[in-house]
Amino acid sequence: MSDVIDAPLEVRLERQFLDDFLGSSPDHDIWRHHYNHGRYDEFRGRTLQANKEQQIYVDPGFSGTGDTPLGLNPFDIRDGVLGITGRRARSDAMPYLDGFAYTSGLLSSQNTFEQTYGYFEARIKVPVGQGLWSAFWLKTHHAHTPKGLPAWPPEIDVMEFIGTRTDRYYTTAHWDVMPDNKKSGSAVLNVNPGADFNAYGVLWTPDQTVFYFNRQPVKTIETKPNHNVPMFMVLNLALGGKWPGNVSDSALPARLEVDWVAAYEISPNQKVRQ
Repeated sequence: MSDVIDAPLEVRLERQFLDDFLGSSPDHDIWRHHYNHGRYDEFRGRTLQANKEQQIYVDPGFSGTGDTPLGLNPFDIRDGVLGITGRRARSDAMPYLDGFAYTSGLLSSQNTFEQTYGYFEARIKVPVGQGLWSAFWLKTHHAHTPKGLPAWPPEIDVMEFIGTRTDRYYTTAHWDVMPDNKKSGSAVLNVNPGADFNAYGVLWTPDQTVFYFNRQPVKTIETKPNHNVPMFMVLNLALGGKWPGNVSDSALPARLEVDWVAAYEISPNQKVRQ
């Protein structure tokens, strides 16, 4: 991949981040495997309860309610492609998973890479099936929000894919603060995300937020209020929830594949061409 992008994007961009997964496992100096708003072993940092997700995000060192690591590993790397696998939990691990029957994986660059504005992109192949919820998104750290306000939103969902809606994926921007948070979302139609790898990107500037599919713009919105703070990247495969419905065991194991993740900053004095 080039360090600089000129086209087909409308600004000159310089790469600040790249992980193309050439090691044997995700780089622990880059990625966290949980939402970093509690201790490492807290369940609330390993699922989104408000979404009614059915999985717990795990990694080999996670011990659940036990005293020793459970050795649950949803990650693998094959020929430079990261896999995140969602599956029914191992029977011997179930007593330590606080009632969760499914495990999956999450990558977060919180505290290791955060950036305000720029182009963020990942080349991904999503799994298809009932209850599968794949996502690539940006979120801010609580340290960057005004004192006394929650750390969500802002959020930019570059790609969300519901495993039974095979002809589309979704882009969304969330802003304002709870309980009056607002969102602007849309479906990108007439695509087939589950058929192959595709590059999902967002060009985020002070004025515009432009979503890209394979480097082609598919949606443009005005950049939302409070979307002016650093955000980190998240990749995850959720199982079940109030949006996709209950996960089906027939869809498992399900493997989200990631070829690479990159982030670019806008070169000085470069502006989106109108």
